[in-house]
Amino acid sequence: MEVMLASGGKAGELLKTEFPALRFFDMPSFTIRYSKSKSQVFQIIFQLPAILSGIIKEHRWLKKTVSLHHIDVVISDNRYGLFHKKILCIFISHQIFPLLPSGLKWMEPLVHAFLGLFVRSFSRCWIPDNEDPVRNLTGILSHRYDLFHNAVFMGILSRFSELHGGYDGKTSEYYDITIVLSGPEPQRTILEEILVRQIEETTYKTAIICGLQQPVLQNYYRLSSTVDFYYHLPVEAFRDILLHTGIIICRSGYSTIMDLIEIGRPAILIPTPGQSEQEYLAGYLSQQGFFCTMNQQYFNLRKALQLYQSTKFSRPEIFITRTENYLQDLFKLYHQKKKNCR
Repeated sequence: MEVMLASGGKAGELLKTEFPALRFFDMPSFTIRYSKSKSQVFQIIFQLPAILSGIIKEHRWLKKTVSLHHIDVVISDNRYGLFHKKILCIFISHQIFPLLPSGLKWMEPLVHAFLGLFVRSFSRCWIPDNEDPVRNLTGILSHRYDLFHNAVFMGILSRFSELHGGYDGKTSEYYDITIVLSGPEPQRTILEEILVRQIEETTYKTAIICGLQQPVLQNYYRLSSTVDFYYHLPVEAFRDILLHTGIIICRSGYSTIMDLIEIGRPAILIPTPGQSEQEYLAGYLSQQGFFCTMNQQYFNLRKALQLYQSTKFSRPEIFITRTENYLQDLFKLYHQKKKNCR
């Protein structure tokens, strides 16, 4: 059995870095652009035709690639066009019921129905969350309406799941604060500017993890020797820093949330302005007691640290990655598909 990867842009760079031995395909990739303002309504409206075009292009790309390379199974991470009627195709998404910016709320049922046309074209839709309507991580993103016929809750899915040991509150700390920068531009750089300017006024030993994006301000400020910038970290080193830091500050993207939940770490979440999903998750999970959150526009490091230190966090012990559940369902579906094709 050969595992192959396909992606584009920064996501493709990350996959090639993490899995250099696997065969990789560049595939059509469309990146949603965000503005510097808080509202993203007009940006999203203007990009709707390009988003639909991107789905069509990736579907055509898959049909050609399956034919050329005799692929048996496709697992799509939130790529709506990667379905194929002749092979097993699995769609993964935590946002089955998308949230739109406030000016577009009236469109949510229409968008749900439209995207459902694509999701139902897959053999299976995996939702990386618990089915429990109360104790879950996604709230109304996946627990609002009736599920599609092919959708199942599978539990969380974290890259840290195969690495042993979690946070016990007793391990020695490498850093007082770790900042994880991620997400779309220009908001990613705006957040970097806000945090670096405030960090330089303190003596906190700080790690700033920039992912695959070069740090913008590393050379513009005379930061003290207590601040370390990291361009990219292997998964083991990344997890190690998160486990050995006092306070984590990061975006509220769902992959980041699952990683933090997996190792039992609370954090200060700063949602990307205008990104409805992140704004909802930050508020919802703070109400659950797993994290605390602060708005980017009015972010104040001193107040954020006070909020963190005064918050009594809940231990999300019921959430754990069970990779075997995913594998069992995958192989069951694969054998069913082969049997039906005979």
